[in-house]
Amino acid sequence: MNPNDIIQIGPLALALDRLVAVGLILAFLTALDWIIRRYRVMAWQPAVLAVLAGLLAARAGHVWLYRESYALEPVAALQVWLGGWDWRFGVGAAGIVLVLALRQPRPVAAGLSALGALSVIWMGFLGLGVDRPALRLPQGLVLEGLAAEAGPATTWRIGQSQGRPAVINLWATWCPPCRREMPMLTQAAKAERRATILLVNQGEQPAQISAFLRAQRLDPAHVALDPTGLLGEMAGAGALPTTLFIASDGTVRQVHTGEITRVQLDIAIRALE
Repeated sequence: MNPNDIIQIGPLALALDRLVAVGLILAFLTALDWIIRRYRVMAWQPAVLAVLAGLLAARAGHVWLYRESYALEPVAALQVWLGGWDWRFGVGAAGIVLVLALRQPRPVAAGLSALGALSVIWMGFLGLGVDRPALRLPQGLVLEGLAAEAGPATTWRIGQSQGRPAVINLWATWCPPCRREMPMLTQAAKAERRATILLVNQGEQPAQISAFLRAQRLDPAHVALDPTGLLGEMAGAGALPTTLFIASDGTVRQVHTGEITRVQLDIAIRALE
């Protein structure tokens, strides 16, 4: 398993790490309910307060750690449904709430033990994919862009040993989240200096892609073609959009499935440096 794994249920793609996190939170609530009844604790919803404090702290901690990226789009700090949490801050805040709410030594010790045990399980889950062989794109992979009106199509070589890092976004014109993120991605591709950003269309014809870009007034300069969807198949992309973050040696360091924000893009590019 890997925290980046996706569970596909028909057209619905669910991130495995989020499912595990929700399961651990439910286990925490169950454990605290038992502790409260076992020790007859008289407190107002300590488990709920601990979870709420933990979620708030986990989000605030993540935003603080990546404050330079969030400065690009401050409103993204409020878009919690798109992810971005630091579990260490969350566990710390939840522990403080437990101590303040439960008060008595025995229930406090039991509550902190449950919190600690679930934290160990989460750390173990995060470590499951550490030793997995990294996905590598073929050396010298060539992607062809749309033919420009003033000349031939541009080509890009990905995975050269001395090349730049690359970000490859797999998309299609029929995909609603792809359409939403395209304006941001085309602008980022034009402005980004740390990595090459390519928007690789999956399986559609050049005329269809060009018509879509013209209708949306989007710059085609960094749009590449993958008419057979081979790159998506190689990357194991089970849903669109999928964004690959690739080191200069061709190693895929991170895979983001689903719509991506400018902040998430910047954070992942920083990790490639």
